[in-house]
Amino acid sequence: MTAPLLSASAIWRIAGQLRRVLQPVEYGPAILAFTVLRRLEQARPSTGRGLAAIACADDPLRALSGLIARLPAALRDIMAQLEVDRLARRLAAVDTLGLLAAHFAALDLSPTLYGSEAMAQLFEELVSHFTTTQGTGTHYTPPEVADLMVDLVCAADTPGTRLALYDPAAGTGALLGRAADRLHARVVTADLYGQELNAQSCALARADLLLRGLKPRQMVQGDTLLADGHARQRFGRMLANPPFGLDWRAISASIQAEHALGAQGRFGPGLPRVSDGSMLFMLHLLAKMRAPRHGGSRIGVVTHAAALNGGGVESGESAIRRYLVEHDLIDTVIALPQDMFINTGIGTYVWVLDNSKPAARRGLVSLVNAAALWRRCSRSHGEKRREMTQAHVAAVVQAALDGAELDLDVQDGPDGAPASWRLVPPAVAVPQGRRTGFARQVPARAFLYRSLSVTCADHAGAPTRTVFTTSMETDPQEWFDRLIAPHDPTARLDRARAGIGCAISFARYFDTSAPCRPLPEIEADLRQSMARLAALMP
Repeated sequence: MTAPLLSASAIWRIAGQLRRVLQPVEYGPAILAFTVLRRLEQARPSTGRGLAAIACADDPLRALSGLIARLPAALRDIMAQLEVDRLARRLAAVDTLGLLAAHFAALDLSPTLYGSEAMAQLFEELVSHFTTTQGTGTHYTPPEVADLMVDLVCAADTPGTRLALYDPAAGTGALLGRAADRLHARVVTADLYGQELNAQSCALARADLLLRGLKPRQMVQGDTLLADGHARQRFGRMLANPPFGLDWRAISASIQAEHALGAQGRFGPGLPRVSDGSMLFMLHLLAKMRAPRHGGSRIGVVTHAAALNGGGVESGESAIRRYLVEHDLIDTVIALPQDMFINTGIGTYVWVLDNSKPAARRGLVSLVNAAALWRRCSRSHGEKRREMTQAHVAAVVQAALDGAELDLDVQDGPDGAPASWRLVPPAVAVPQGRRTGFARQVPARAFLYRSLSVTCADHAGAPTRTVFTTSMETDPQEWFDRLIAPHDPTARLDRARAGIGCAISFARYFDTSAPCRPLPEIEADLRQSMARLAALMP
């Protein structure tokens, strides 16, 4: 059996053959191109010798050109996207092409050994090692997170179902591929659709579709936010892990023009800050939903914490969240453990959106705090040091679908990871373990709040403004008359600046801090301390 594909030694051994010819930024595309060639020749056996023949040829460049010319048109297009011809000419000029072909010919990249997410993870590691051209927010989706999303989004899909699954930020197709494999195990067939900006990533995603017997053109290359490659289609099931911290200044004119269309465009509810456009993908997914009368849609999307509570009352982020709440589109939000992704250690969340929620769940949101459900990875990949097991995934899925109120009883291990855990109802005592909140059912409108602006004169008589937040049940004038006016006759409630914001706070519902001590107990301690101090005085 060959050495593991994802070992660091295999990655560095490949790069060593390229260092004399290519710039580090080109290592990823070159390695990806030959990875696809080897994968294709093992997945689609032919009478030719493939890369092995190129390695032995007197003219490796001519042999490679002949191999590509014999490929079907769809495969030739994929090779063109990967710029194989340009890279091969440079490698052949210094007698390196044959050596590279021989290296890949010796690797076993057959689909039976390496699934689509293994190919995607290889590319992700190469990018993190050799280039800085990829956006810092681009993330390979961990397989357990993909499993979690699929189980939540496709929970109602029974054996024999055939569904269309869409990802607008598909990358190398790992999320879609993992989803298709998991659904296949449930005898559910998934027809995969997607769009990806990066040409090399899109080429690998197309190759994966081809190997699955699907149409490569269902993976569109281009900027989803600028032009929807599947504009005429709506989907019942959608998954996405869009880039974090996506700066959209370069395309701001087009985004703002579509925002001005209101409900006729994709971005009517609001625009997030230009330094982070990840929520634009959420709005795009909402626009791709089927109407409830046509079966509705469920969406699974990964975000960072700013999507939950970033921005003030007048921000685009708050406006988007308010739109989701007022249209009852949020089904579940899950807090994932830290250090789950290869190139970011920040907190991440999975949202499940649904426009046809069952009657029992309408107006409610399931919050699941899975931050404590993890184990250490046997081998770290960049920032990824933690992973979730299938037992963790099953517990989260069950809690989210049931809408139960549950706590987590955790026994910490010596390395900080949970040695054992169990789910318990809130009323059940936990005598020895560490208790944390796990699942709560929250009225969606509880995420809304009022922002009230009060103006008053400072000590020099100049006007100052203070902003307060209150619950939606609070009457603004009654609040002002009771809490502000009696203490400052110069204060005025500025109704023109009042607003309604929206923020989702996990800390509000999963606060694990110890309750405050009763006031009489504190007073008794103070009296005892004062008595001891008095006894020490001469």
